[in-house]
Amino acid sequence: MSNEMDLNGLSLEQLAQFKQQEENKLQQITSHYSSLKSAQARFIQSQSTLSTLTPSTLSKPVMVPLTQSLYVPATILDPSKVMVELGTGFYCEKSPMEAGKFMERKVALVGKNADNLYNVVVSTRKNIEAIIMTMQGKMDQRMMQEGQAA
Repeated sequence: MSNEMDLNGLSLEQLAQFKQQEENKLQQITSHYSSLKSAQARFIQSQSTLSTLTPSTLSKPVMVPLTQSLYVPATILDPSKVMVELGTGFYCEKSPMEAGKFMERKVALVGKNADNLYNVVVSTRKNIEAIIMTMQGKMDQRMMQEGQAA
């Protein structure tokens, strides 16, 4: 376990509480991991879409999303320029090639963060398994003691 806690020194009640904390932590980091993987997929899709911008797309009609389910019609006026979201509310004009390189870096960064978070997910699952095994051992001991006392 990452914290090197002596689980055998804890009571069943303390173990149950610790298990609940680890399960809550696992739920949160799993949700964050899913969000990162979803963001990575969006960046990959953006990269793919950039490759479709060519001089032949000039004046081509497109649908621009305002939300996930609301679109407006538009026309491509200059396929040599795109607006790239740098962060929340910050945009920059780039060429499709520059935008593609930016997306590559974002895919790599988000992928690295997701990989690191995945390692935390695995570690937390192992912690939960260790807690469950310790709890089972303590319950078995309690049952044996009660059986010997009877």
